[in-house]
Amino acid sequence: MKVGRAGFALACVLSACPGARAAETAAPVPDPDEIGAFDACAQRHKRSEILVDTASRRLYQTVCGAALWFDGLFGEGDLDAALKSYGYLEVGTAYSEFSGASNWIRLIARVKLPALEERLSAFVGVDDEDAFARDRSEGQALRSRRRPSDRDSFLVGLGFAGITSDRFQSDLKVGVRDVSLPQVFVQNRFNYIPYSGRHNRLILRITPFWNNRDRFGATTHTSFDHIIAEAFLLRWSTAATRAEEVPGVDWRSALILYHNLTGTRALAYEAFIRGGTGEAEPLGEYGARSVLREPIFMERMFVELSLGYSWPRDDPTLDRDGAADAGIGFEMPFGNGPK
Repeated sequence: MKVGRAGFALACVLSACPGARAAETAAPVPDPDEIGAFDACAQRHKRSEILVDTASRRLYQTVCGAALWFDGLFGEGDLDAALKSYGYLEVGTAYSEFSGASNWIRLIARVKLPALEERLSAFVGVDDEDAFARDRSEGQALRSRRRPSDRDSFLVGLGFAGITSDRFQSDLKVGVRDVSLPQVFVQNRFNYIPYSGRHNRLILRITPFWNNRDRFGATTHTSFDHIIAEAFLLRWSTAATRAEEVPGVDWRSALILYHNLTGTRALAYEAFIRGGTGEAEPLGEYGARSVLREPIFMERMFVELSLGYSWPRDDPTLDRDGAADAGIGFEMPFGNGPK
């Protein structure tokens, strides 16, 4: 990926950009009324197909078929909309000398719905409950940093794309998470770009939210990007969350250098600091880490290797000792998302 007129796309190599999760376009399929929803979404098996291709194809068929079947309950299913389903599956493990080992699996699938001029969409998956409902996902390069309180949960809901322009975007999400103890959440994200030049860009985002655990709250993001050279982008990013039922403000700030290598290979170097004004120890952690993102199986899957060192502390009465951490994650995109 080269840094040209849309040079800020470089950061998408290691961030959660929808276009970075796109897969190959599916071939035309027969009428779903004749062969059934899941068969209508089937993709042709290729002779050169490997196990990763098979897994991606079957996952896509399941998501597309489920979307088509659900749409058909309210009338004639829209096959074209179902065929645009896309998402990703991610599994990983990490170890920290401070918090121990952690494992995760994340699945996010999205499909556009034909209603309301295709502004309506549906999503389903498994993700960190705070990251999704409170809009605190830190991006693909930083997601292996997990706290003991983090927990993945099942989520499902609807999204509505609001006003969209070159500088302003808004979207509304309504959903339910956690099967054992269902929790409803609503969030309305507003994204504004007050300045965008040849080498610099400033992004402001605020996400008011409500859920039946945190009640009302809001997350603010500020991100400043600077293109240093064709293959280097420097980003300063801050995020803060305030919720009605959570004391204080949960905040994080990071300086990240993205280095595009060749194709979709990339490195990220990060220095970060985080804390919470309502915690016993307001300065929770500071440190640095690096992440290598490497395509494997002919870019059908991606692996991320992370290595870092930080100084975390939860109890202010204890000494702050350094702790190393390392992690590995695998990501498999599927479907026909935006290119």
